[in-house]
Amino acid sequence: MSRLRTVLISGLGLLCISLPLSAHHATSTVYDVDDDKAVSLVGSVTKVEWQNPHIHIYVDVTDATGKVVNYAVEGGTPNSLYRRGWRKDTVKPGDMVTIEGAAPARNGTARVHLGSITTTDGRQLFSGRN
Repeated sequence: MSRLRTVLISGLGLLCISLPLSAHHATSTVYDVDDDKAVSLVGSVTKVEWQNPHIHIYVDVTDATGKVVNYAVEGGTPNSLYRRGWRKDTVKPGDMVTIEGAAPARNGTARVHLGSITTTDGRQLFSGRN
């Protein structure tokens, strides 16, 4: 009976450990990480979400036809960005920015994995690839 209990407790422990791991995705499952598919966007920041697990910056970009598209730009974790020099107010709504996207979304939606961002005052900050 004690051997069965040990096996059950061990199995339950492994299950508890593995559940959080399945919640996080690899970048390549959402974004096309081929180097030749990187994108550059210039636009106005509409919203910044500085929260775990990744920050999101929303940017209005005018496409070639004149249509405004709101891109969701996913950055790194708040902690990793903080260590790279970012602060919560590094970019804020209304700022004009240039986004170098490390990868566009695989499903064709207006999402980009952030590579770097350049502000109008010339500061360039990097997100790093997760």
